[in-house]
Amino acid sequence: MNTFEELAATARACVAQRERRVPLAQLKEAVRAAPACRDAVAALHGEGRAVSVIAEVKRATATFADLSGVGDVAILAGFYAAGGAACVSVVTEPARSHGRLADLDAVRAAVDVPVLVNDVVVTPYQVHEARAHGADLLMLDARLQPLILESLIERTHSLGMVAVVEAHSRAEAITAAQSGARLIAVDARDPETRKVDRSRFERVAEVLPAGITRIATGGVRGPHDVMSYARAGADVVLVGEAVIRSADPQQFVAELVAAGSHPALFPATHREAP
Repeated sequence: MNTFEELAATARACVAQRERRVPLAQLKEAVRAAPACRDAVAALHGEGRAVSVIAEVKRATATFADLSGVGDVAILAGFYAAGGAACVSVVTEPARSHGRLADLDAVRAAVDVPVLVNDVVVTPYQVHEARAHGADLLMLDARLQPLILESLIERTHSLGMVAVVEAHSRAEAITAAQSGARLIAVDARDPETRKVDRSRFERVAEVLPAGITRIATGGVRGPHDVMSYARAGADVVLVGEAVIRSADPQQFVAELVAAGSHPALFPATHREAP
């Protein structure tokens, strides 16, 4: 299993190759010409929803199973949006997830909902790259050095996007909040063993201050898990492999969205808005 340091080193090497093809100055021009970001925070806190759904397009799972046969990512993203997903996430990490910027371009052109880019982001170049290709949100990792994490959050916000910082432990969650993150994703999957422990979300999220949007990622198999995460304090769930493998992605997402709007959830989920 690759360590985060190894993943970061691979990401830097991939970025160096892309930067030789498209210099940062050229990328910044593309950012200035890009349409304004969509309001992702408003989309994730839509009226009538206790929990919103982010549905993810990706070509490999966390356990590295090949999903390259999922078909046209734009069509898949369209199904997600039609099913009621508040946002669509696109995995663009190339080395282990087989992601590509072309997938981001295709999804951005296909849907009107906000788009989240999920990659191993370690450099400011990647932040500009995501915005230039139409991203509204960008996933960062709390395992980055605190000063680097804080700088990348600030850069993300300065370009109009919203940073989503992924944490795997209580310490990482506190670091993310102290670094300026307003949206924090708690991954139920152990970064070492890749095993899913859905109780991790509640243990980690309980240390977050009021006003933080709490996102549960990993282990969403269906509506029951959406409601369980909601009762544990989640504002948003992110689902990937389960929806891709479903027989009807649009219907599957619709069922998750319906679960997140169940009347029984509202008394337990009212909290200070971000």
